[in-house]
Amino acid sequence: MTQTYTKRQIIILVSFLICIFFGILFLMNGFQNTKIITLRYKEDNDIDYKVYLKDNAFFEEKYIEKGKTYITSLIDYIDADYSYNLLFDKPVEGTVKYQVVAVLEANKANNDNGNYWTKEYEVTKVKEEKIQGSQNVSIHQNVKIDYNQYNEILNSFKKTMGLANSDGILKVYLKVNSNIISEEINTKVDSDLILKLPLSQMAIEASIDSDINNQGKAVSKTIKDHNIKYLLWKIGGVLFLVLGGSLVWLGLRNQRVYKINNQYELELKKILSTYDSIIVNVEEPNLEDFNIIKVESFEELIDAHSEIRMPINYYQKENASIFVLFNDNTAWKYVLEKKQHRRSARK
Repeated sequence: MTQTYTKRQIIILVSFLICIFFGILFLMNGFQNTKIITLRYKEDNDIDYKVYLKDNAFFEEKYIEKGKTYITSLIDYIDADYSYNLLFDKPVEGTVKYQVVAVLEANKANNDNGNYWTKEYEVTKVKEEKIQGSQNVSIHQNVKIDYNQYNEILNSFKKTMGLANSDGILKVYLKVNSNIISEEINTKVDSDLILKLPLSQMAIEASIDSDINNQGKAVSKTIKDHNIKYLLWKIGGVLFLVLGGSLVWLGLRNQRVYKINNQYELELKKILSTYDSIIVNVEEPNLEDFNIIKVESFEELIDAHSEIRMPINYYQKENASIFVLFNDNTAWKYVLEKKQHRRSARK
């Protein structure tokens, strides 16, 4: 009986651990219902320009190509072509706005950090284009920069303010602001393509610099994955945990039933193992000549033993275990009954 009970409890325990393991595993998989989506893009920009010259007795050509050195007193205007290209790794939606603005700066001379005056001029109006399922945003903007107009404004400022040694620079920007939507990613891509023109009233050599952005970037976002498999993982995990809880209840119930059904054996085993040193096994003694004192619990028998220091005699009948403690003509008797599953005293 005990061996069968132990095997059953082991089976329940192992089944419980398996259910808890798979329940937690399934729930962990079920709650990992996220995925990372990434939008990658790269800018491929360029500024091309020609420097047109005033009529003069020295240069036969009308303009000079980019990347040369120029005499500022001969510059008439600059013809600039801005090329903006934004390449995505997947189709996108959205809008792109762009505009060319010129920023005139009067700065301290001799590379001394400091700015006297800055003013921004609108070269073109703001333009807007739609992006519909495309992987490429391409903008081409041509502007003719009236170099002499800005040079005269700077010279007027310097003369009025008495800043003869002030340096001037004209920065011509193509400003691009894109609002991009791809899957569940909303992002903004802002870029400035800059053409830098030195300003001077003197006939000196000058170079024109351009500042463009050509780099790759990526935007990532973690989103919920609504695939049905994650719901199934969660349901499976809950079912396993419920089954595990049921096994706990079953194990506790079996333990309680086993204790009720085997109360006599368990109590007897406890007494024999705990007090083995003072209990002796005997044949059923003749108690006719003894004054018998019935006790209600084995603990009372132990209390009597503590007084007289005599061994406790133990023998069995068909449905009971009897413990007797002798002292002279007195016998203390405790009966552990099997049939009624309770401790009692009887003759």
